[in-house]
Amino acid sequence: MYRTVFEIIYLLSILYLCRHYHKLFMNVVKNRRNTKTSIGFKSQELERAIRAHANFCETVPLIIILSFILYFNNLLFFSVSSLIILSIGRTIHSKAISSINEDLAKRRLGMRLTFFSMFVSILGIFYYILTLIYFAYSIN
Repeated sequence: MYRTVFEIIYLLSILYLCRHYHKLFMNVVKNRRNTKTSIGFKSQELERAIRAHANFCETVPLIIILSFILYFNNLLFFSVSSLIILSIGRTIHSKAISSINEDLAKRRLGMRLTFFSMFVSILGIFYYILTLIYFAYSIN
């Protein structure tokens, strides 16, 4: 039962991250159309939208790959925890950085949650490695 709940939460987190990526992408497109800028940036609002989108693209794929490793090795607790923390962190960070009146405390919180999400994934992978070593030596 708990496995099904974890899988549903995991998949919903992936869908949320995809939706959030699309939202950030469309924000860049909207700002480019408003400023009639095809490349580069002419306004601070466009620059912030570009950076929010780029920061998302720079951090999320690696953490999703790490969570896939955990997911496919049945370490759902680590993978689900990592993605939930990542979703919260990236949402807080992108809202803070997109605003011209940036709340630096929220931006830092978003960055910390993102790195904590990566830490949870790495911790899960170390746990998996240790269980492999343990079972390899317990068989002999």
